[in-house]
Amino acid sequence: MAAIVTPTSRTVAPTSHRLPPGPLGAQRIPRHVAALRTDAAGLFARLRRDYGDTVRLPLGLLTATLAFHPDAIKHVLQDNNANYVRGPGYERFRLFMGDGLLTTDGDAWRERRRTVNPLFHRSAVEGMVDTMASATAVVLDRWERHGRSGYTGDVLPAMMRITLGALGRIMFDADLDGDRRRVGAAMETAVEAMVFRGTVPELLPPWVPFPSNLHIAGARADLYAVLGRAVAAHRTGAGAGRPDLITLLLTAAESPDGPALTDADVRDELMTVFMAGHETTGTGLAWALHELAHAPVAQERMREEADRVFGGRAPVAADLPQLTYTGMAVEESLRLHPPIWVYPRASRAADELGGWHVPAGECVFLSPYVTHRHPDYWVTPERFDPERFTETAKRNRPRYTYFPFGGGQRKCVGEAMATTQMRLTLAMLVSRFTIHPAGPGDPALRTAVSLRPVGGLPLRIVPRHS
Repeated sequence: MAAIVTPTSRTVAPTSHRLPPGPLGAQRIPRHVAALRTDAAGLFARLRRDYGDTVRLPLGLLTATLAFHPDAIKHVLQDNNANYVRGPGYERFRLFMGDGLLTTDGDAWRERRRTVNPLFHRSAVEGMVDTMASATAVVLDRWERHGRSGYTGDVLPAMMRITLGALGRIMFDADLDGDRRRVGAAMETAVEAMVFRGTVPELLPPWVPFPSNLHIAGARADLYAVLGRAVAAHRTGAGAGRPDLITLLLTAAESPDGPALTDADVRDELMTVFMAGHETTGTGLAWALHELAHAPVAQERMREEADRVFGGRAPVAADLPQLTYTGMAVEESLRLHPPIWVYPRASRAADELGGWHVPAGECVFLSPYVTHRHPDYWVTPERFDPERFTETAKRNRPRYTYFPFGGGQRKCVGEAMATTQMRLTLAMLVSRFTIHPAGPGDPALRTAVSLRPVGGLPLRIVPRHS
């Protein structure tokens, strides 16, 4: 495996050694550590409200700087990005993803990114539309079989099933529906494990045969087995006849001019793309349905657009540019419920953010969830309003007021795939069903890998022509 070489950072000589404001007092530290596990997004929002756009948060053995202003976010992700490497929060992902795109830095990251980029180009994503539509139709057909009364219940599992079906075909050219329950249970264990390891000090190393560690190891083995079968099928020539992620990685591994990828490297990249894409896109779809259930006017406008564009036939790639309002609704839902709610970074050298001193080695948190609701940039920020994403409105906003997929050179490689899946699935769904609330308003949040609703997202999905 290639050595990790981090580029030289552009050190900014601090003009001030003033540390940012923040909560003081050792007695508050246990409360903040507990909040990171139960309501981290809410904690960050309260800290911005109480202390401003740059906040210093003591957490016992470490201290974090929270940066919420778009100029500071641009500085970290783009202007001086070489000074800000992956933060300690990413170590938890190694538990399942190993040394994949999400956890590496430097030359190792650049080599991997170049290898997987072709699969995620917009032109390649357009070729995935049939697969995405088929995965969506499986779930919509099941809902239609509930009859005139429709389906009532938590929509999150169904949205996860759609993304699992699409990803299985796109990534591995495999039908994972038979493994759905096994993979779903393993993914839930993985999410819980990564959340716990990211917010609570690790008291027992992963190799200690404690019940929780054995449970995690079993989930990891289940996921490795599914990926292993897909890789083996490709090695024996029984895999895809078209390019997929396994084909790209195996070709790169066997090329004398490509990156030196071991079998473990291939597995880590597959696990990274699979877990990140499944969790974030599935959760994003469920949140979008929740917002549309409480916004009947926006839902009806999407329905009229879908009827006009599809004309009663199955969707094709050429339809995507015409789903303009649906795309605006997707962006607005991602504003309120970004797929990754926080990006941890670590400063290599001392720097300044918003006029405040950031020491070398400081953990720096950037939160799309908080900045996307910043009252200085968003009018009535808690309200769902797709009109915020007209082309004119987007041009008139500072660049990093909206960054659901990160930014700079490490912007999420799967952005086009995720937004295409969301746009297509939502358009297909509203063309066949109406969406109604089946519970209270906004549920409490659980800050997992993505923003998970406590108790799920119960909705009533009724066929249009019942």
